[in-house]
Amino acid sequence: MKTLLFGLLFVPLTLQAQDVKRFQRALASGNERALDRWMKSEVHRVRKGHQVTTPSGSYTVHDPSHDSLVAFLRRQPGVEDAAWDKCIGKFDIWPGHSNIGLRWRDGEVLHERCWTVQEGIPGTVNLFGWRPKVRKSREYLKYKRASTCPGFVEQQRKYCEVRWP
Repeated sequence: MKTLLFGLLFVPLTLQAQDVKRFQRALASGNERALDRWMKSEVHRVRKGHQVTTPSGSYTVHDPSHDSLVAFLRRQPGVEDAAWDKCIGKFDIWPGHSNIGLRWRDGEVLHERCWTVQEGIPGTVNLFGWRPKVRKSREYLKYKRASTCPGFVEQQRKYCEVRWP
């Protein structure tokens, strides 16, 4: 009984890692929807970001979440490169958006896909133009959409070289 209780307490801790086998299956299958579902689950897994405390208050940043996800993608076999748009100057409008790009080769064909992630969830709903506040706004990541974006990863590399030579 103690072993069962011990196992039930620590099984969720092992499930929090990035699923390498699932990512490899999605990449090998050539099915972009499988990659999209994997990315959606990963964004949901790291959705809360990191809390930064300053003397005047605290705020949530998502840069370490994006960095760890891109670093994981770069380490995978079959992936040529991955990047996110951290070097682009963006407007400080809440909720912000970021794009994560992945470039991989399937045989002789080079594929590139981007995923848009929203950084913050407003607590309103849209009812025919009326937006009542139904809950508190949250500083979570939210998967928005996926698209094909040839040249995105290389363009982000160039932006970072210009910004930090």
